[in-house]
Amino acid sequence: MPQPYYSISPSMLKQMDFCPAIPWILSKTGWIEPPTESMRSAKEETDASYKERIASSLGLEKPYRIEVCLRDRETGLSGCIDIAAGSKRITVVEAKRYRRRRSQHFRTQLLAYAYLANRQIAPVERAILVMEERVELDIPITREHIETIERKIARLRQILDREDPPPVNRTPRECTPCQYRRICPLAAI
Repeated sequence: MPQPYYSISPSMLKQMDFCPAIPWILSKTGWIEPPTESMRSAKEETDASYKERIASSLGLEKPYRIEVCLRDRETGLSGCIDIAAGSKRITVVEAKRYRRRRSQHFRTQLLAYAYLANRQIAPVERAILVMEERVELDIPITREHIETIERKIARLRQILDREDPPPVNRTPRECTPCQYRRICPLAAI
C-alpha cells in the first residue's frame, strides 16, 4: 500500500459514517471546524489528572499512558488516545467530559483509536467510551473490528483522492442541521 500524503483522523472516519462528503470537504477546503463553547470547556476540564482518575476508577491495568499521540505511516491514520492502559494487552479509553444524547456515533472513532494502538503499541483487548465518568461503550476488540476499520480507512482514502465530491443520498432533513451545508456542493437544501 503506498503511503498517503495526508493524515486521516478517527474523527474523519466518524464523520464519513454520517456523510462521506464531510471529510472530502475538509480535505479539499482546509476548513477547520470552529470549536464550540462546550468543546472549549470540555477540553479545559478533561486534563491529564481527570483521565488518570477515569483510568483508576475503571480499575485498568497500569501503566496508564495519557494523551498518547500515534500515527500509522502505512494508512495515514493518526490521533491522540486519551488513555492507553496496560503493557502486554492494551485497553483504550476515550473520555468525553459531557454526556451526549447519543453515543453510537463515537463507536467508529473509538474503534479507530483501538486500531491505532493495536498497530503501534500492543494488541488491544478492550475499547471503552466514558462520558461524564460513566461507561457508555465497552467493546472487547476482535479481528472483525480491526478489519472494519481497515475497510473504512480504505474507503476514506478513496474519497479523499477524488477530484469531485463522493455521491451521497442526503435529504433536506439531514442537511439542515449540518454545519457544513453552507460550503457543501451536495447539500440538499
